[in-house]
Amino acid sequence: MKINPLSFLLVSSMAFTMTSGAAPDLKATASKIDELVNAKLAKEKIQPNAPASDEVFVRRVYLDVVGRIPTLRETTEFLKSSEADKRAQLIDQLLASDGYVQNYYNYWGDILRMKSNMVGGGQSLPAFYGYSKWLKDSLRTNKPYDEMVREVVSADGKTYENGAVGFYIRDYNMPLDNMAVTTQIFLGTSMVCAQCHNHPFDKWSQMDYYQMAAYSYGMTGTNGLTNPLLAQAIYGGAGKSKKSSYKSPVSKFDLPAGIERKDVTRAMTEILRPLRYNTVLDESHRKTLRLPHDYQYTDAKPKQEIKPFIPASFSKDGDIMKKDKSPIAAYAGWMTSKDNPRFTTVIANRLWKKLMGQGLIEPVDEITDSTVPSNPQLMSFLEDTMKSLNYDMKAYLRVILNSAAYQRTAYTKDVELGEIYNFPGPLLRRMSAEQIWDSMVTLYKPNPDAPSIETKVAAEVSLRRIEWLDRALNSLTPKQLQDCTVKVAQRQKELAAEVREAQERMEAASKQKDEDAIRAARRAIQSQRKRIDEAVDAVVYDTGFKRFAELAHEGKLSEFSKDEEFVREVETALKSKKDGEVLSMDEALGILARQRRTKLQEQAKARTKADAERFDVDDKNEKASLTAWESFRDTYMLRAADLRSPAPNGHFLREFGQSDRELVENANDEASVGQALMLLNGKVFSNLLNRYTVISRAMDKVKVNGADAVIDTVYLSLMSRKATPEERALLKPIVDNADATDRGDVLWTVLNTRQFFFIQ
Repeated sequence: MKINPLSFLLVSSMAFTMTSGAAPDLKATASKIDELVNAKLAKEKIQPNAPASDEVFVRRVYLDVVGRIPTLRETTEFLKSSEADKRAQLIDQLLASDGYVQNYYNYWGDILRMKSNMVGGGQSLPAFYGYSKWLKDSLRTNKPYDEMVREVVSADGKTYENGAVGFYIRDYNMPLDNMAVTTQIFLGTSMVCAQCHNHPFDKWSQMDYYQMAAYSYGMTGTNGLTNPLLAQAIYGGAGKSKKSSYKSPVSKFDLPAGIERKDVTRAMTEILRPLRYNTVLDESHRKTLRLPHDYQYTDAKPKQEIKPFIPASFSKDGDIMKKDKSPIAAYAGWMTSKDNPRFTTVIANRLWKKLMGQGLIEPVDEITDSTVPSNPQLMSFLEDTMKSLNYDMKAYLRVILNSAAYQRTAYTKDVELGEIYNFPGPLLRRMSAEQIWDSMVTLYKPNPDAPSIETKVAAEVSLRRIEWLDRALNSLTPKQLQDCTVKVAQRQKELAAEVREAQERMEAASKQKDEDAIRAARRAIQSQRKRIDEAVDAVVYDTGFKRFAELAHEGKLSEFSKDEEFVREVETALKSKKDGEVLSMDEALGILARQRRTKLQEQAKARTKADAERFDVDDKNEKASLTAWESFRDTYMLRAADLRSPAPNGHFLREFGQSDRELVENANDEASVGQALMLLNGKVFSNLLNRYTVISRAMDKVKVNGADAVIDTVYLSLMSRKATPEERALLKPIVDNADATDRGDVLWTVLNTRQFFFIQ
C-alpha cells in the first residue's frame, strides 16, 4: 500500500503530540479519524459518501450542537460566506453558545434520568433545581467529563451548596439500585441482574455486585438533623454518630404536662418536613453493607458483612482503598482514572454516537469482555484522543465535527440489528423530541438560545427557601429548638382535637344528609396539613429568621455564615422593611423573589416596546394583543431545557417521544397517530401563524417580492436551503392567492414533510 507523505507527516505529528502530553492538533486528529474510517471502508469495499453541501451541513451541525434548526438569518449568513474555514468557525461558535448548554443538558438529562419530581412528589423540586443548575453550570464552564463524574459519584452535602447530590437523591436511599445505574452510565456495563443472582449472560456474580455497591452504600439521603448540637438537644444522640439521622428519640429534656415523648417525635418530623430530600451524607464510617438473607452461593453466608472490592473484570488490583481516602472517594477516583479503560471507552463511544448516529460499540451501555468495536483501531484512537484532551468534551466534539467523516452526506439505508456499520457518512436520524420542539421555538421567537430568566428565578427562589430554612433551623440554640418543638407538639394536639371534632360533625351531618355541613367539616379536616405547616413556619423558622435579623442588626451575620451571597440577600430583605415591621421568613423570601422578577418585567417591557415600534403598532388594543402574545410565548414556548423535566403527559415533547426519565436513555423516535394529530390540529402549529412569530414576520417581509420569495423563505427557515423547481411549481399556486391563511398552508406543508423531521 502506498503511503501519502502528507498523511504520514500528520500521523507522525499526532503520535508525537499524544506522547508528549500536550493537547493534540485539531487538523491532525481529525485527519487521523478520517484515515481510520477510510481504511475500514476500503477493507470492506465500501465507497464513502460524497461531502455534504453547505445547506446540509449548516442544518446538521446546528441540530447536533445546539439542538435546533438554524434561524433564517443564521442560514443565509453562512451560505453567503466565502471564507475557506467557515465550517470550522461555525463549529467553534456553536460550541461556545448557550444553545450547546441547552442541547447537551437535554442529552445528559436523559442519561442521568433527571426529573423535576425525583422522589417524594414536589418536595424534591429544590433538589432537582440544584442538580439541574449543577449540570448546566458544568456544561457552560466546560468542566472536564472526569471531573463531572467524580463530583456526582462522591457528592454529599446540601442541595443549595452542592447540586450534584441530586445524583443520589434521584435514587433516594436505594443504594443498590443506584450502583447499577452508575456502572451502566459511566462504565457501559449492565450489572443489574446480579443484584439478585449471578448474571445469567455475563460473568458478574452477586458477590461482585455487592462488593462494588459497598463503596457507595454509605451515601445516605437524610431527612434528619445534621447539626449534632441540635440533634442531641432533641434526641440525645445516644448510640449514634454525629452525622447520623437520629431516628430514635431518647430525649431527656423536661416536657410540660400533656406532652409525651412520642409527641416530640411527631413534632420534629413536621419541623424537618420542609427540608426533606435535600441532604446527602457520607455515612460509610458507620454504615456497612450485608448480603441478603436469602444469599444462595457458597462463597459467603447470608447477611455476611461485605467489604468494598473491585471485581477482576474491572481492575487487576481490586483493593483500591487508601488510608487517607473514604470508600466513596477511592471509588470515584478509580472510576474516573485514565487507567480505567471502560470509563474512557464509554464516553468516547457515547459522543461518537451522538454525532454519527451509531456507536462503534452497540449498545453503548452493555459492554462485556467479549465486546469488539466495529472499528477497533478507530475506537482505540478515540480513547487516546479523549485522554490526551483530558476529557474536554467540547474539544473532543470539535475534532469529530471537523472530520470529513462527519461532513459527508448521510447514510439513508436502514442498519439492521446486529449489522456492522462502517460509517460512510453519519446515519440519517429523526430529530429527538427536544430537537423538534426547540426547532419550533426557533420559528416562534428571536434569540431562541437565550435561557429563560423566569425558569432561572423560579429555581433560585426555590433553592433560597431551602437554604434559608436550613440555616434558620441551625441558627437556633438547643434550648430554643426544645421550646419550639414543644410548641409545635402542643399545636399538633390542638389541631388533632379539632379534626376529631370535625369528623364527629361530618358523621352527624352525613346522618342528617346536610351537604353544607359535610363540606364544611371536610374542609376543616383537609386544612390540617396547611395549618401544621403554618405553625411550623411561625414557631420554628420565623424564630430562626428573627435570629438572622438580630445578628444582622449587630453586624455579626457574616460571623454566623461565611456565605457572602446569603448574608447580602438577608440584609437586603431586612433593609426593605418599614420601621417597626417584623418580617416573617416567607415575607423576606417574597421580597427576594420580587427583586429577581423586577429584571424580568423590565426586559419584557423593553422588548414589547421595541417590537411595537418594529411592527408599527400604535393602536391600544393591538399593543395589548402584542403584550399578551409575548407573555404567552415567553411562558410556554421555552427551550426544552427550561421546561419541567420531563414534560407532563400530553405535552408536545412527550407525544414526540421524550423520555419519562425512569430508565437511562429512555426516549423513542417512533412515529404515532398522536403526533400526526398534534401537527394537524395542535396549537403549536396554529400559534405559529401569529403575525408576531419570527416565521410569519419573515414571510410577510418578502411577500411583496412574489410567490418564489415566500416559498424560498419557508424552505430556508425550515430546511436551510431554497426550494427546488419542482417544489416551487407545486406550492406557487397556493401562494399566488396572497392570503395569509394560504401562506400558512405552505408553511404547514413543508413543516410536515419527512425532510423536516430528519437530520440529513
